[in-house]
Amino acid sequence: MGDQREGSLPAPRYSPTPQVEVFEDLSMRGEETNDMIIARRDILVIVAVFTFHGLPSAVAQEEPEPPDVSQASVSPDEQAGVSPEGQAGVSPEEIDKYKEVKKAAKEKTVDENIEGNKTGADPRDFSNKWMPFYRYAKLRNGLRQQDLTAFGTFAFTPRLGMFYEIPLAQYRDFTNVAGLPAGTPRYAIGLGDMNLKFLATPKPFEFHYAKEGKMRGNVLVGTDLTFPTATDELLGGNALLFGPIVALVMDMPFHGFVALLNEYVFDLYRTDAATKTSRYVGRWFYMQPLTPPGEWWGGFYLLPEFQLIYDGIARHTSMWLAPEVGKLLAPGKILYAKPGFGVRRNSKSDPTDRQFTMEVGFRWFF
Repeated sequence: MGDQREGSLPAPRYSPTPQVEVFEDLSMRGEETNDMIIARRDILVIVAVFTFHGLPSAVAQEEPEPPDVSQASVSPDEQAGVSPEGQAGVSPEEIDKYKEVKKAAKEKTVDENIEGNKTGADPRDFSNKWMPFYRYAKLRNGLRQQDLTAFGTFAFTPRLGMFYEIPLAQYRDFTNVAGLPAGTPRYAIGLGDMNLKFLATPKPFEFHYAKEGKMRGNVLVGTDLTFPTATDELLGGNALLFGPIVALVMDMPFHGFVALLNEYVFDLYRTDAATKTSRYVGRWFYMQPLTPPGEWWGGFYLLPEFQLIYDGIARHTSMWLAPEVGKLLAPGKILYAKPGFGVRRNSKSDPTDRQFTMEVGFRWFF
């Protein structure tokens, strides 16, 4: 006992009987032990015979009945996945019923895709998205721009999300720009300024209208931040910009919606070489599905955007119109093209106004 550790089991105790006494005891009981072994063997043989003789009948009695695979016990989605060729011996009435169920399931999926914003542009939808795009732009002064941008959204909650815009590569061609200072490079390539937007859809700012309140409207609030991350001063504004955002988004007939985004942008910090920023930006959209998803020709939509920008420093107004046309390739996967045109009011339009733009991108919801 002295070598036991606290919490351990006590050491096993062995009989102090000498080994000679054990052998003598076993020899005295040898005859009795042999008789017991023979008896036990006979009992085991009898039990085994009865067991294997009754096993087949017991299994046959306990075999479960095959499951009922009639259409009454199969869900509509499972029925829709069964082909008519696999229904050999089924009556014509059951085949017709199968076709009706399949058609109804398809129509339900189409409606859910449309109403669930599967075409992809509603700013109220804060689901996670990856939306890279390429954009070409030509300004009135002859400057040509090419941008490859990583754009997407990240959802914090169903009512709060972040929109990020990270310029992966930018190219500027100044060869056709007149009046540049001596020594200005003709080309610039690198990274541009990063932009982050935070938007929220507060529950108190939500309302319903139309018949039985089936249409929804939301007032969105948020902020816009632009960080001076450009690798070349010709690619960025050399300033930290901030802008409050107020937007109104409302459902429209035939699964469309209208979105009116408004923000005022000003600089929180800028270098001595950077110009002061004070401008209003209005971005107004109208999205309208053109064909319902489902068939190869389905899933097209139209999303025209109109921009109105007023520069409070230069006292100048510029306008731009871009009709986006997109195609729903699959739920959550959209390919689109977006040509844009500057709206020229008169001959005094600012030379830095956009003359023509072309954007091509892909939207992937996950």
